[in-house]
Amino acid sequence: MVSIIIPVYNRAKFISKTLDSLIRQTYENWECVIVDDCSTDRTLEVLEKYQQQDVRFKYFIRPKGKAKGANGCRNFGFGKSSGKYIIWFDSDDLMTPDHIESKLYAIQEQKLNFIVSRTQNFENGKLLDPYHYEKKEYGIKASDFILLKIHWYTYDVMLKREVAEKIEWNEKMKSWQDYNYFCKMLLITENGEYLDQILTHRRIHSESIQKSLTKDSRTFNSELLENRVLTYNDIWEDIDAFTRNELVFGMMNLCFELSKMQITSRYLEEVEKMVKNQLGVNSRRYFKMAIISATLSKKGYFFLNKAKGR
Repeated sequence: MVSIIIPVYNRAKFISKTLDSLIRQTYENWECVIVDDCSTDRTLEVLEKYQQQDVRFKYFIRPKGKAKGANGCRNFGFGKSSGKYIIWFDSDDLMTPDHIESKLYAIQEQKLNFIVSRTQNFENGKLLDPYHYEKKEYGIKASDFILLKIHWYTYDVMLKREVAEKIEWNEKMKSWQDYNYFCKMLLITENGEYLDQILTHRRIHSESIQKSLTKDSRTFNSELLENRVLTYNDIWEDIDAFTRNELVFGMMNLCFELSKMQITSRYLEEVEKMVKNQLGVNSRRYFKMAIISATLSKKGYFFLNKAKGR
């Protein structure tokens, strides 16, 4: 009934806890498809052990023809899955015992295409403050997620297979992949609801992606710009003009901040084309002036605002 798909890379010291949390589920009709991204530690030994002990675990090694990274593993894993409902999960996080049962009951009872539960971070064995939704009275809308008025994590969602079959994880992305994926999901269906239960415990540790992304502003802004450019390219034809403008404004801001740090992004020329196509030739000229000014003097907000038509 339910497929849990987990990409893994060098998680020998964490993956056992994750898989143990699946074994403890109150709902038992599930399969777990694990795709190893060619780990160099003892991860495969651990996976072999669990597969031998419980036939619901199935592990694969990412084929050479598939892009390296979590997204390539997720797409490959989905092709190996068979469940009517899909949960994307990570190799270092934990499910509460009622994770699957609660999601499955809610999505079926309310006849939804997806359900969104809650997550609580933990670090060094200590639970931190849980994530809180920004709920809207009118429900879940794609434009709100795209413009970051609402948000959730990868493992919060259970969705129908028939929806997942229409989406792929963008294999060019290194970070914030869930933002891209759920933007595309919501442009297919907005028939989802929140489930006010904490069903995932998210591990924060020195090797986590979040830690590496936030180590300095250069890395953070560069990775975020790449994510937004690739996401814009994936969805721009399916969103309204206002949402397109707001996404372009955000990319302009990121290019400007990187220029102040003397960094010229490889996506700058692409953003300039977006500005021209979406906002016009004059906006592109002002944007280029803002970038030059930011690079030379860390100033240029006047030109940046003019480029936005403000």
